[in-house]
Amino acid sequence: MRKLVSALLVFFLLHGALSAQKPARKPNIIFILADDLGWGELGCYGNTYNETPNLDKLSTQGLKFTQAYSAAPICSPSRVAIMTGQYPARTRITDFLPAKTDRWLDPSKYLTINEALSNVGYYTGMFGKWHLDTDYLTNKGGPKAHGFDEVIGTETKYIADGDYFFPYDKINTFTTGADGEYLTDRQSAEACRFIERNQERPFFLYLPFYAVHTKLDAPEDLVNKYKKKFDAKYGEGEAEKYYGAANPRHEADHRDNPYLAAMLERIDAGVGQIMQTLAATGLDKNTLLVFFSDNGGAGKAGNNGFLRAGKSWLYEGGIRECLLMRWPGKIAANTVTNEPMAGTDFYPTFLEVAGTQNPPGNLVDGKSIVSLMMGKKAPAREAFYWHYPSETGKWKPRMASAVRKGDYKLIEFYLGGRLELYDLKTDPSEKHNLATEMPEKVKELKEMLDTWKIEVNAEIPDLNAAKGVTD
Repeated sequence: MRKLVSALLVFFLLHGALSAQKPARKPNIIFILADDLGWGELGCYGNTYNETPNLDKLSTQGLKFTQAYSAAPICSPSRVAIMTGQYPARTRITDFLPAKTDRWLDPSKYLTINEALSNVGYYTGMFGKWHLDTDYLTNKGGPKAHGFDEVIGTETKYIADGDYFFPYDKINTFTTGADGEYLTDRQSAEACRFIERNQERPFFLYLPFYAVHTKLDAPEDLVNKYKKKFDAKYGEGEAEKYYGAANPRHEADHRDNPYLAAMLERIDAGVGQIMQTLAATGLDKNTLLVFFSDNGGAGKAGNNGFLRAGKSWLYEGGIRECLLMRWPGKIAANTVTNEPMAGTDFYPTFLEVAGTQNPPGNLVDGKSIVSLMMGKKAPAREAFYWHYPSETGKWKPRMASAVRKGDYKLIEFYLGGRLELYDLKTDPSEKHNLATEMPEKVKELKEMLDTWKIEVNAEIPDLNAAKGVTD
C-alpha cells in the first residue's frame, strides 16, 4: 500500500511539474475595421440616433480611447500603416488607390503584421476590404500574396461605390449565397466560422468591413426603421425630404442618416455574433478584440461629433477614430483613456501581445501600447505625424501635413503655405487658430515637421495638377 501511495505521489508530482512547464497558449487577436465610420457614430461616443448595443457593451467590457488616430485621413494609407506599422509617407501610399495605378503594397518590401504573427505560430485569416492593390488580374500585392492563410470576401473589382447585396459583382469570391444576402452579415458569419474551426490554435483574424463606405445601402426594413425614427425626431415627412427619391446616394447634409444607421446596425450585430462565438468556444478570455475605423466620416453623410471636418482632411474629424479594446483579465473593464495613439501602433502592440518582438531589420514607426492598455504609462514618444499630398484625389485645399506634440497640433496646408495651430486640450473642435498668437510654438512644430518629412522622404504635392475643390 505504501508503495502504491508513493508511486501515485511521484506521478502527480511529475504531472504537476510538466503541467507547470507547459507554455500558456498565445492569445488570439481579432482586429475589426469599419470603413469611413465617424468619431460620433457610436452610442458609447455620444450618439443617440444610431443603435449600437454590442459595441456599447464592448466599451464597458474593456478600454475606450478618446484620442485614437488613424495614420491618414483616407482609406488605403491608413490600412497600409496598420499592415506595416510604418508611416504611409514611407510607403508612397498616401491616398486612396485608384482603379489604375502603379502604387501597391509590394510583398518583397514589407513584412505585414499577419506575416510577423505567422512566424511565431499564428494562423491568419482576412475577410473583407484590402485596398492595397487594385490590379485584380495579377493581385501581386493582395492579401494572399502577403501571406494570409485564409482570404475570403476580398474585392475582385474596384469597389469604391459599394456592392452590398448578393449576388455580388465586385466580390465574386462569394460565389454562393442567398439572393438579397447582405455583405456585412456574410462577412460576420465567415468570421464566426473561422473562429470555430480554428479554436484549437492561436489565430489572427482581420475583419475589415466594407460598410459604412458610400454608396450607402442597407436592408430596406432597417432603413425604414430609422426613417421612422428620423420622422419621430424631426417631424413627419422629413426622412423623405432628406433621404427620398431625390437623393439616390443617400448623402444628405444631416448627421442622422437612416441608411448609415442601418449599415452600422449590421456591423454592430456582427460584432455581437463574434462576441457570442468567442464565449461559446471558451476563447473570450484569451482573445484581444479590437474595433477601429480607417478614417473619419465621409462628407455630408458622416457624423464626426464635435470634431472639425471629416474624411480626407487632417483636421480631427478626418483622423480621430473610435477605438475599443477588450482582453479579459488583462484590460480592466469599463475604462477610458485620453492618451493619444496612432494606427502605426497596432503592429508592435500585436507583436507584444503575441509574446514576440519586431524582427531585426524590419522598420516600424509605431509604439506598442500594451502598457497603456494595462492601465500603466503610455509609451514615450516625441510626436505624431501625418502627410496627405492627395496624389489621387488631387484636392488642392486638403493637401497638408500635420504634427501633434503634447496637446498642440500644427497643420501645414500647401495651398498658400498656410499654417494653423490648435490646442487640442482646450479646443478639440479646432475653432481657434493660435498661429499668430504663438509664433514660437509654430516655429518649433514646423521645424519638427520639416525634419520628419525629410526622414520619411515625403513627396511634395503637385499644386499645378491639383483640383480647386473646396467642399
